[in-house]
Amino acid sequence: MPRTPAVAVVAASGGLGASTLALAVGRRLAATGPPSLVVDLDLDGGGLDVTAGVEHLPGRRWPGLAGARGRLPVEALVGSLPTEDGCSLLAGGGPGRPPPAARTVEDVLASSVAGRHRLVLDCPRASAHLAAVLDLVPLVLVVLGLRTRALADADALVDRLLGGDDRATPGPDVRLVTRGPRPRAELLDDVVGHLGVSHLGHLGDDPRVVRDAERGLWPGTGRDEVRVLADRVVEVLEAVAADGPAAVADRAS
Repeated sequence: MPRTPAVAVVAASGGLGASTLALAVGRRLAATGPPSLVVDLDLDGGGLDVTAGVEHLPGRRWPGLAGARGRLPVEALVGSLPTEDGCSLLAGGGPGRPPPAARTVEDVLASSVAGRHRLVLDCPRASAHLAAVLDLVPLVLVVLGLRTRALADADALVDRLLGGDDRATPGPDVRLVTRGPRPRAELLDDVVGHLGVSHLGHLGDDPRVVRDAERGLWPGTGRDEVRVLADRVVEVLEAVAADGPAAVADRAS
């Protein structure tokens, strides 16, 4: 049975640009099909709307949903959020604004995945909501660096995502996105072999991405590396949502 096209982006370490990728995927989803919704799960951070360049737009942020409970009217919720070119954003409230209660967050997530909008969750690796996210999405992207400590971080995160023998039902398809200077094929093979999950793509250090961020453009607007990778994520997500992880793996082998 087809699943809601929903993807979580999780960085194994800090400073890898996972939020930029999540926003770019949301924008490219909206450009190629039904509208999309990006949800910021860094609830006490500076606000993903700043990264998107839409902090000036009116609309609700997480603190505005403090009293929300149960199944929510998704279309009304999305209609109340900052939106650009078909991509809506539920961002954190920024400094000085308390995060919502855990129950509110999980009710909003469960409601969002049942809506018509294709969903991108920008989820910190230490989020208290990571387990709930894994039950909602068919695809998880792990963004990782390739230095020694970064690889150790990725090892720990992938082990947590796969869940070992503790998971009663099959989990989401986990894919790797490597960051930094392009790795040698031998290193990439070693990383994939050790972690035991597929490599979706590599995101290099593209000065165009930095330039667009300084101009306040939503990531994925320009024709740069992050947009190319986001388009690849959209392609994989649509296949996973339609056929399930096993079918996609069979087709790729």
